[in-house]
Amino acid sequence: MFTNVLPYRLASNCSIINTEIRNPMIERIKTITKDQVLIGTFIVTVGIFTASVFSYLLQFILGRLLTVADYGTFNALLAFASIAGVPAMVVSTSLIKLASELKAKNRFDQLTQLYWKLSFFALVFAVLISAFFASFHQPIADFFNIQNADLFYYFGPFLGLTYLLIVPAAYLQGLLRFKAYALYNVLGGLFRFVFPVILVIVGLGLPGVFMGIAMSVVLMYALSTLLTSRNFIDYNKESLQVFYKKIVMFGLPVLLVNLGMILMNNMDIILVKKYFDELSAGYYAGTVTVSKVLLFGAGTVVVVMFPQISEAYSKGEDYTGKLKKFLALQLLLVVGGVVVFTLLPGLIAGVMFGEKFLPSVPYIPLFSLFVGVYVLINFMVMFLLAINKTKVALLQIPAVIAQYILIYYFHDSLTDVIKINLFVAVFLLVTILLYYVKHAGFHNRSRVQTRENY
Repeated sequence: MFTNVLPYRLASNCSIINTEIRNPMIERIKTITKDQVLIGTFIVTVGIFTASVFSYLLQFILGRLLTVADYGTFNALLAFASIAGVPAMVVSTSLIKLASELKAKNRFDQLTQLYWKLSFFALVFAVLISAFFASFHQPIADFFNIQNADLFYYFGPFLGLTYLLIVPAAYLQGLLRFKAYALYNVLGGLFRFVFPVILVIVGLGLPGVFMGIAMSVVLMYALSTLLTSRNFIDYNKESLQVFYKKIVMFGLPVLLVNLGMILMNNMDIILVKKYFDELSAGYYAGTVTVSKVLLFGAGTVVVVMFPQISEAYSKGEDYTGKLKKFLALQLLLVVGGVVVFTLLPGLIAGVMFGEKFLPSVPYIPLFSLFVGVYVLINFMVMFLLAINKTKVALLQIPAVIAQYILIYYFHDSLTDVIKINLFVAVFLLVTILLYYVKHAGFHNRSRVQTRENY
């Protein structure tokens, strides 16, 4: 009899214990799912990651459809576009802040007027950029060592029209339209993949790539404006000068930060295109593209880290605990990624591009190490920006200058270029860590310092 009752009692007790254990877990899960900061960050991260997948699919397809020389040209011009897009990133950051402030004040009339005014300015700027490249296409082609100067008739509109997307993208973020912003990224990545590939397949070659991306930008502006229009209302015209000033003043400290990171990540591609033959430049572009998978994979930690550290700092909370967790995760992803790219470079390059890019394989392990250090630099820079240490940008300037000078004088081989990248990146990372130790320290410095700006 007792042998029958005992299991029942044990089962009942275990059931009670399990219920007690499960209830706090369920409550914790419910709390997490209601946290708008976490949910918003997760949604945006998924959208950005999906767009990145489409970007790499485009690189994957173009690496197989284009010649090695054309693929190298495409990536060199893409790197130039990234550098030229730094002002757009700065304006976008300022506009996100301004949109959130006007939303808090319920001034959707001013938001609506500002949207159309800034869109008009962006369109005018796109026309000017297109005209510039059309007028000076030959000397620009000579500078980049590109044989087909007519390519810049298509590159100009591509570059100019990308500025048109600054306004809707910034508005969706500033208005906290996280789902719409994620959708914007996913559709944008899809269109940027589909249109260029179709035009290349029908025989338009490299010009078709830039034509396709320009077409996708126009379509995305229309769709993103439709998404944003939910927040538009009627307005009476008024002066917007005060808002233009805010955008410019807030953007100044951000400019050097973005410029430094973009230059370090793209200058080598441009210089390799300038100083090496087209085939070598194409192989280097393949190396960069393969290794930058690590950049997008490991770099997603920053997307989650930045708003959480910034919020903790603004509230005067202890941010060092969160920093240690994020840093541990970042290091884990970087080390794991570098190990994979070091052990399996041939497999990764073969899957992405096929046999014609196999000469890139020997360069991938060393370049992936540079990318890993770059990810850590980006992590620390974004962390310092989150705690209002904006003068970290001053540390990037000498590093970028050193990178240019060293590659300019010492470019006997592609390996030399990669070693220079790695040396400069390690030096900059050590400098940033010393800056952090001096101005923030390993102890808690979470008090709000709105006027302090080292």
